Amino acid sequence: MTGILLINMGSPVCRCDMKTFLNNMFNDKAILPMPSIPRKLVAKIISTTRYKGSWDKYKLIGGSPLMKSMDEIKEALAAELGSDYYVSNAYSYSTPSVAQGVQLQYNQGIREMIAIPVYPQYSISTSESVITDLRNANKSFKDMNIRIAGSFYNDPNYIEYWTGQIQKSIEEKKLTKPHLLFSGHAIPEYLIQKGDTYVQEISESARLISKKLGLTHDISFQSKIGRVKWVGPDTKDKLKELAQQGISEILIIPISFINENLETLYDLDVEIVPYGRNELGLKNLHRSNIPKNIKPLVETFKAAIQKIEL
Repeated sequence: MTGILLINMGSPVCRCDMKTFLNNMFNDKAILPMPSIPRKLVAKIISTTRYKGSWDKYKLIGGSPLMKSMDEIKEALAAELGSDYYVSNAYSYSTPSVAQGVQLQYNQGIREMIAIPVYPQYSISTSESVITDLRNANKSFKDMNIRIAGSFYNDPNYIEYWTGQIQKSIEEKKLTKPHLLFSGHAIPEYLIQKGDTYVQEISESARLISKKLGLTHDISFQSKIGRVKWVGPDTKDKLKELAQQGISEILIIPISFINENLETLYDLDVEIVPYGRNELGLKNLHRSNIPKNIKPLVETFKAAIQKIEL
């Protein structure tokens, strides 16, 4: 039997969990690239001072649906693959952790495992962080062969995953020919200087999706935190630029996510879209939901597994 481990960032499930989630995140060297001792100190300070305000945002959106969504994807993939595979989830900053996820697979008798970081576009801050965790976990289970799937930003099934949803959004919102604004989670600019391909892969995903739909597009980035320089343009700034150009029918696509989460339900729905409508006068500005039709996504993961097994 082959094990399949789907790995995502995770999300807090209660207020008490919020502090742990933030501490785990900011104690990740891929997030805060500094020596261990000062990083742990900074992570503790950030998690202690921010957890209440952060949890207030989660309460406002009714909690994050990320974990439930991941369970649905896991079950759908398991059903598609059949009994020769054991599929489970793990999270970088929640429970089960990546190390716990690997141990669970090992305890099930798995010695051949394929890990899939479920980030469509590779980044040092996400995918590479997962790879580091997997390599560290593998040291405890040396007779286990762990192979890791790459990003899937240009996979035809992934492109279909989004084109189907965008067409559905256009129909539901009664749009004619909207300009697509692909909004990805921002990453620090210094990662690009280290060879991070995230922005390139975001751009290619957007190009392929827009081309298939025959629609114009731009890309932008959201959810910045801290004082470092981030990749741009910022999504709010891009909306302002589009408004000045007279482009009024806009559909925002949260391209870097496969689950609804704080960045979609709060950052986009509570802050960015209302800003565009109320302050910029973009009355025909909308946000596409994350696709609920996960079949193309499951096919994406199945193709990645088959590619590794060849």
